Amino acid sequence: MLSNVIKSYLLNVVSLLCAGWFLYDFLNLNVQFSEIMKQPEPPWEATMSISSFASLIVLLIISFFYYRVRKKTKNVSLLLFPFEFAEEDEREKMITAEACKKAFVFLLFSFPIGATLMAFYPLLPNSFNFYPIAVILLLSLIQLTVYYVSISKIYR
Repeated sequence: MLSNVIKSYLLNVVSLLCAGWFLYDFLNLNVQFSEIMKQPEPPWEATMSISSFASLIVLLIISFFYYRVRKKTKNVSLLLFPFEFAEEDEREKMITAEACKKAFVFLLFSFPIGATLMAFYPLLPNSFNFYPIAVILLLSLIQLTVYYVSISKIYR
């Protein structure tokens, strides 16, 4: 069971990385649009790499089918993230509840820290425009790590 937890964690981390890559490309596209709005004379050009969006979609499809086969159910929802929330018995529900409690307590302390980090954004040079997305993804990554470390400790 522990190897399934590790696989699930890695799949979720890769999903967050793909989401970050897509958001970075989307942010760059919006910066290009803002430049077009400042100087509306043609020619206009705004480009975005389709590979980040395609990798995110492919990863979501792979993870959906991975968890559908692993849980052997047909009613796996994409709203369950991480997919470990799909419990089958009381023991799994208790394990998930304990891990969720620890992740929630982490969020109570991390959101003020994240808000403080966001307050420093105007002081950073314009070359690091990805900073707000990086802070949010870092909080999500640490929350996932807390959740999966809690689950792995319980399973041991």
